[in-house]
Amino acid sequence: GFSKLLDYVSQFKVPKLVVLSSANAYGPQPGNAQFLTEEAPLLGGQNFSDIRDLIEVDMLAQGFFWRLPATETVILRPVHIVGTVRNAASNFLRLSTIPTVMGFDPMAQIIHEDDVVAALVRALEPNTRGLFNLAGSEPIPLSRLVALTGSPTVAIPHALARPVLKQMWNFRRTTFPAPERDHIRFVCMVDDRRARDQLGFRPAY
Repeated sequence: GFSKLLDYVSQFKVPKLVVLSSANAYGPQPGNAQFLTEEAPLLGGQNFSDIRDLIEVDMLAQGFFWRLPATETVILRPVHIVGTVRNAASNFLRLSTIPTVMGFDPMAQIIHEDDVVAALVRALEPNTRGLFNLAGSEPIPLSRLVALTGSPTVAIPHALARPVLKQMWNFRRTTFPAPERDHIRFVCMVDDRRARDQLGFRPAY
């Protein structure tokens, strides 16, 4: 479907294409650098098949940079978006009891939904093109982020994390999918200097 959309952009000479991707495309990995640049490989689909479609869209949009340079293509990769949205990160922080994995407390980045909208508006400005990571406030430990919600936590041994979350998902006792557990184990933070320098983006929240 996205390939067909790109064909129409080319056919009708659409001057601007803005694609909202996600920093989740990089994937949380034990060997990740502290901050991932836009050139880092997209490994998020290795352990979470649902992210593969997003990675494919991102890769197709990257190829479009070179295929149709007349169109100003912008790809935005925000970190975990929070707010009124219903995504994995917000759903996780809304849980009545929040699961953590024993022995893991990765640093985390979040961004407010209104800041993402502000970045989208900046991406629409003429002569703006490229690939940009988006991050909100300063990174904080996951334990601190969870503490800010005021919800109780339950620490799950690593060996039980996947089967327990899978069972809870199957019985609709959680809105947090088991494959996302790597986000509460490993770091996946981005370097957002390019967005700050070239887009002039600064988070307001």
